[in-house]
Amino acid sequence: MESDTSQYIFDIFLGFSSQYFKINTSSQLLVFNQNFNELSSYQTAENFKVPQFELDIFVDVDNQEGACEWFKEYESKSKTTMPQTRGYDIKGDRVLFREQRHCIHSHEVKKKQGKNAVTKRPQSLRARDTCCTAAIHLRLNRQRLSHTHPLEINLKYTHNHVINSAESLSFRQVKEEVREELLELFKDGHSPSSALYVYQDKLHLEASDEQELIELLADRSVNPDYDYVAKLFQEYREAVLGSRNEYDARTGKSFILCIVTGLMSRIHEKVPQAAEICYVDASASFEPLNTSITLLYTSCAIGALPLGLIVTSDELEITLEKAFNMLKTILPPHAFYGCGPQTGPILFLTDDSTFWRWLHDSKHHIKKEDRVSIMTKMKKILYALLSTEMDAFYHEFKQEFYHSYPQLQKHFELLWERRCLWALSYRSGLPTRGNNTNNYVEKSFGILKDIVFARTQAFNSVQVFQFITTNMERFYQCRILGFANKHPGHLQIANQFLCPGWESVCQNGILETNVMNEFLVQSTSQDSGTFYVVNSEFGTCSCPVGISGAPCKHQGAVSMKFHISMFNFIPSLTPDDRIIYTYIALGYVAKDRSFYASLHAKPAPQSQEIIHSEMAVPNNTLILEIKELSEENKEVDILEFSSFLEEMKLDYQNAGQILRTSLDKFKDRYNAAKSKSIPRLSSFLYDLNRNIDPMARINSGAHIRVQVESVKRRKTQGSSNKRRISVPTRNEKENLDPQAIPARKKKKTGKKEHNLSVHIVKNQPN
Repeated sequence: MESDTSQYIFDIFLGFSSQYFKINTSSQLLVFNQNFNELSSYQTAENFKVPQFELDIFVDVDNQEGACEWFKEYESKSKTTMPQTRGYDIKGDRVLFREQRHCIHSHEVKKKQGKNAVTKRPQSLRARDTCCTAAIHLRLNRQRLSHTHPLEINLKYTHNHVINSAESLSFRQVKEEVREELLELFKDGHSPSSALYVYQDKLHLEASDEQELIELLADRSVNPDYDYVAKLFQEYREAVLGSRNEYDARTGKSFILCIVTGLMSRIHEKVPQAAEICYVDASASFEPLNTSITLLYTSCAIGALPLGLIVTSDELEITLEKAFNMLKTILPPHAFYGCGPQTGPILFLTDDSTFWRWLHDSKHHIKKEDRVSIMTKMKKILYALLSTEMDAFYHEFKQEFYHSYPQLQKHFELLWERRCLWALSYRSGLPTRGNNTNNYVEKSFGILKDIVFARTQAFNSVQVFQFITTNMERFYQCRILGFANKHPGHLQIANQFLCPGWESVCQNGILETNVMNEFLVQSTSQDSGTFYVVNSEFGTCSCPVGISGAPCKHQGAVSMKFHISMFNFIPSLTPDDRIIYTYIALGYVAKDRSFYASLHAKPAPQSQEIIHSEMAVPNNTLILEIKELSEENKEVDILEFSSFLEEMKLDYQNAGQILRTSLDKFKDRYNAAKSKSIPRLSSFLYDLNRNIDPMARINSGAHIRVQVESVKRRKTQGSSNKRRISVPTRNEKENLDPQAIPARKKKKTGKKEHNLSVHIVKNQPN
């Protein structure tokens, strides 16, 4: 046989078949003991020669699995794809395995796949059938099992195309290992296009040279096409996520999914603000069926943190009511910082801001020139600090507008009936901590859409659940750990949590009271003898800002002077506080507490006993005083207190459900305060029944804050730091650098500014 054909056969088989074949390679030629028939080479229209031959060989394989494995290696080495065209029925025990295969470009493959034998578009670039006659026949007889090479192979190598051309390689079947690698990318959240991009990028890095890279990218078995990847992604999505189920609330088939992750449970357990305030809001368009996601969040010095999440097929009242009842069943017993799922926090805050839009609705017939006046009066009612002021503004509102607008009268009377929910005068004494809107949860929806969902709709509710329990959980873990580890990038948040303005407070004017954790701080106003009461334990101040628990400069001054940890301020977080945040994020903390040590730690304050001993007092005197104190503790009479506990026990048993619920709440808060420290417990018990008027020193109240993003867009006319715009003269234009790229003119967008005050001034809908 000719040397080029023999060398071709040698290149195909030698790389993997030495373990199977009886070969002699002494002269770099394959010599088979079986029939070999060399045929004339096939010459294509483009003048390329394709060697052709027929070969009968026997292989060292004695079972069907081994035969299939050998054939896979043959396809890989020869760069051919030969699907099965005929499988023989095994009758009797003479034949153990037998099958016939043809080249993928054979007409027999087309008939086997059940397609019309006539090619509809033979001139198409992707027409696969070239009537190739190449085939292979495998047969394993029982009588040959005693031989060393029992598997019989009849190879008819009569291809009518170049088998290793780029176009031929593009028809190869994708390897199983490539398929598994793409599935792993799908599990990591990749789409078909991004998965294919990542995989092809890996092929570029793994190729040893340009020639290998060309072959890898052309071979469909290792570099599948996008249609295959998209179809594989669809199969994966249906297998893992299921189909897109539809729900109809009107027929009683609404869908409800409640989620409380491990991180959310730890936030309930360790964040005190969870017992005070919970922000609630809903949004939709997270997946094609437009299911709604309702978020429950609380806020602290490090920002908004999730407490739970509800996914519903609609926002009907009956659906949401059932969803919240279901959420109670999966909340932990320590929910809302020990208050429990049935009691909940002190305050729920949600959104209700449709009045300005109602005024602009043409069907309500409100004159354009009256809209701003109506809204101004409404704001006076809203911002009134006392109920008497609010009632006065309400009567003015009625007298001025009710006679002209009957629809406005009907609508506003409905709002007035529920004024306790939106008027600021009804929020005195509530722990809003300066938050009178639910901007925290509004911002959290931006995080959910931009980062967690990457502005991509999920396939169905199952994938929504997957994104929340993986991507969202990971985002908040990293965010909380950033604060716990004091990473500088995580400290650039609202200035109110970084002790602003505390330097203006005279620290010499801060006095400690007889009450534990309570201080008197003098007002910074000139010629003012006013003092504000600061409680470092609960993070409150009697000033207009801190009365609701918001951080203020008086609290910051107390924290900085006495080095007291206050959860309203990030700089005052102690190692214990950072340990708590690490536990919230991971449910685990570093083994060595020194990992959370402060870089600028001050010397530890010396205790009273040590100072006493340094004043040259004999050691035996100090020991005697400690012993006397210990004896005093032993002599405490508990009889009177025991009788009080017995009386409380009887009241708990006989006084009814209302008192039992109150005592249960007291027990939970007692244990929560005790778990922190004995001083915190003492402060909690001392302040429990104090009869102090929280409005005694209020001159003005906290204003309702605007949306977070609107602050960035705010423009103040006449501001001293306003940027000046200078227009270059003709000579200056001629002297401009010709190489400099001119700044692109910003196109004015039609999107309205997210600021209600601006829209009211312009008298336009929000």
